[in-house]
Parts: sequence; structure tokens; C-alpha cells
Amino acid sequence: MDTLTWMADAGLCALLRRYYQGEAGLWAEILRCVERELRARQLPPAPRHVRFRRTDEGYIVEIRPAA
Repeated sequence: MDTLTWMADAGLCALLRRYYQGEAGLWAEILRCVERELRARQLPPAPRHVRFRRTDEGYIVEIRPAA
């Protein structure tokens, strides 16, 4: 699998904004959102690197395989 990207939905964007503003304890919930999307795309569980890039519209989720 190469890098997989998608625009974060409104709920994930809200969580990411709170997280990046310093609110503690959100990372597990953020990862659950990402995992739900991966399951919806029927991708098997695998080690992955997760990255978020901020845009004017919200956040882009980037998933890369962990080598």
C-alpha cells in the first residue's frame, strides 16, 4: 500500500483542532476515528504511520505503511 489520503470529516477536524491547541487525552479518540475509516475502506489491520496536514478547509489524513 502506498500513501493513502483523505479529507478528515468535521468530527475529526474538531478533535484535531482541540488536540493541536493543547487539549490532553484526545489521541486515542483521534486514532479510533482513523481506524473506523480504514475499516470502512476494508483495509486490513497493519502497522501504519498516521499524519495530519492542516489545510484551509480542515485536515488531510495521511496513512503510510510502517516498514
